[in-house]
Amino acid sequence: MITIQIDEQDPTCLGVYFPQDPIGNDLIGQVPGRRFSRSRRGWLVPNTRDSVVMLGKLFGKDYCRFDEAVVRLYKPTATTAEVEQATNPIWPPPGTPQSAGSPDLRKPFRYVPPGVSLPTREYDRHPVIVAVSEVMRVQNYSYKTFKNYKQALIALIRYASPKMPDELTKPLYQRYLLFLVQKKRLSSGTLNVHINAWKFYQEKVLKRDKAYYDVQYPRQPTKLPTVYSVTEVKAIFRATTSLKYQTLFKLVYATGLRVGEVAALRITDLDRVRRLITIRGGKGKKDRIVMLSEKLEIDIDAYLDRHRPKRYLFEESETNEPLSKRAIQQVYSNAVIHARIQKRGGIHTLRHSFATHLLESGTDIRYIQQLLGHESITTTMRYTHVTSDKISTLKSPLDDL
Repeated sequence: MITIQIDEQDPTCLGVYFPQDPIGNDLIGQVPGRRFSRSRRGWLVPNTRDSVVMLGKLFGKDYCRFDEAVVRLYKPTATTAEVEQATNPIWPPPGTPQSAGSPDLRKPFRYVPPGVSLPTREYDRHPVIVAVSEVMRVQNYSYKTFKNYKQALIALIRYASPKMPDELTKPLYQRYLLFLVQKKRLSSGTLNVHINAWKFYQEKVLKRDKAYYDVQYPRQPTKLPTVYSVTEVKAIFRATTSLKYQTLFKLVYATGLRVGEVAALRITDLDRVRRLITIRGGKGKKDRIVMLSEKLEIDIDAYLDRHRPKRYLFEESETNEPLSKRAIQQVYSNAVIHARIQKRGGIHTLRHSFATHLLESGTDIRYIQQLLGHESITTTMRYTHVTSDKISTLKSPLDDL
């Protein structure tokens, strides 16, 4: 069941709310002008008749619960019975198994009305995808992980057809991996996603023994992170003309936050007394704390005096929603170009620079691990390969010639 109502903050939008469901998100993605609101914990779509009609077609009219104001707006001649039916529909809808007295066969929210054309969603109701979706939701996996696994399993389903993936033996799956490498030219990182999806399906859904499905991961190339010098970091700050984004970039460099973490940062996450910043729901849905330096606090205060965000530290001025990651990355790329820096890398390079500069200044690597939110010290150890405090002072044999 989805609820559709006029948004209280912005009457030009309709708020659309439904239980967390990846396929529901895919469906509403087809509505033009839709956007997700973190503060409202739901979707916003344009308040138009076309939006109302499209939502009814996508999710099924019987699965939509409309606020009375929406009904009165778009159907002013509606009778009392029609308003009651739209605002308080029968649940489960007539014709579904549960309505016939079979509670175990109730259709899930992912119901798609007959006749709806979903050319890119043809596998959403495939038993493998449905089974994996249900297990991942119960175990609270992120939507991004589900999306990656879903794409990998759909590719496997297409390859194995008419066989089902559970009929594939380990040798057959290894032949499929060879196909991905030789024909699809997939990188080792992408291949790892396919293997993880296969292992998840075999272990968590089919409950099979590890010996049946275990395959080795491909060797990963050893790549060193790109790191800026202090002069280059200053040049990026100078090239950023917007105070909002300049403060955001300084915060990333001062704390090592990921772009998604800095976008979701709330004003209440700043602890001025203890001089700490709390990152909530970071990678792996883990909270952590980082330092709030005196210089960073001065920069944040100057930014807050001018922009005065309401909830999130960095908000869109018109919607009061957090800045999108794409917008942050685009502004950062422009700043790097204007700073005439030739090194390749996105805003994540500021995070690499934060860790490397701390290591070069003598900070214990285990503190850096905690600040970055790394689960394994091995991940943090890679910054030891790019520190310049020792290597740059070594004498080359060429100097003796």
